Amino acid sequence: MEAAARVEEMIREVSQVVGVTAVAAEPAVIGKPMSTSFFKSKKFEERRHLFGGIVLLSMLFFGNYMPIIVTLLLLLVVALMAIYTYSGFRTALLISVAAFFLEFTLLYLRHYTTFNGVVITLWESLELSLVTSLFFSMLFGAFVWVRALLRRKRAGFDEVVGAFNLYIWIAVIYACLYTFVSKEDLKAFHLDDQLVKGMDMKDWMKNFNDLFYFSFCTQTTLGYGDIVPVSHFARALAVTQAMIGQFYVAVVLTYILNLWIQNLGKQVIKSPDA
Repeated sequence: MEAAARVEEMIREVSQVVGVTAVAAEPAVIGKPMSTSFFKSKKFEERRHLFGGIVLLSMLFFGNYMPIIVTLLLLLVVALMAIYTYSGFRTALLISVAAFFLEFTLLYLRHYTTFNGVVITLWESLELSLVTSLFFSMLFGAFVWVRALLRRKRAGFDEVVGAFNLYIWIAVIYACLYTFVSKEDLKAFHLDDQLVKGMDMKDWMKNFNDLFYFSFCTQTTLGYGDIVPVSHFARALAVTQAMIGQFYVAVVLTYILNLWIQNLGKQVIKSPDA
């Protein structure tokens, strides 16, 4: 009986040792597939937000010197990266490609017709299609991004950068909307007592940059008055943008900053130097 008891004790000791070894070796096993999922890692997410912020801020300073195709493609890449972060690559690709081909097909069907007396060429159709694809991608990306941010229980520096990028996103979305409005209505906006050219493709980049600037002034409620919405629909969009911009700062951005400050406070308390 004593021998049997000793054998049982030895088996228990061996099993405990094996169990501890397995637990200790578990992180090494888990660490291997982590290298394959680098694009979903925390470091890549932080770099993605920083990259998006750099691209969005470059629009403010260098938009007039960049070709429209390069600008739209960079913004589209940022939108797809954000949707991939919070929703998945297939969803992002499907929304972007579907919006692009739908708009491109509709514009190409009237390739040999005129709109407001201006002939729409194939290259100009490509640019307008990219704006449409950018609009729907950013609209969906903003939805999934806000939903993900509001579900956070903790926030770090990358979440703060992401919330800041999303604020700029809203201005880009409304810039696309204002571009669509000016495309359909030549009298929708006034710029320095002159009409903003709605479908003049020769000034396409300048028109988009002017409306991008107007979008930021409206969202931040600066109201310089150099660009004024004239049509009823343009005014309605400006009012909704001002409301959404203030609501975002008061609710979403404040919530993320509060979580970040709480997280910093917990780190200071847990610090051995405190």
